[in-house]
Amino acid sequence: MTSRGYTSDDRGRINSFAVEPKAYAQTEPVFGFNKNAERISGRLAMVGFMSILLLELTTHLNFVQIVTGG
Repeated sequence: MTSRGYTSDDRGRINSFAVEPKAYAQTEPVFGFNKNAERISGRLAMVGFMSILLLELTTHLNFVQIVTGG
């Protein structure tokens, strides 16, 4: 039995050092749209955008010219 930061056993003896941990249940879905997936997608989009900018700066061509072969 747990109460106010200490535990007691079935005989009523109190142990003030052992506190039972709180149960944790994952409420967010693992698959689909969740915070972690959105964070990874956003970071990959930023990396892609920066790589396109660096490519344009080094080749002196815009992205459409690079893709079309011009």
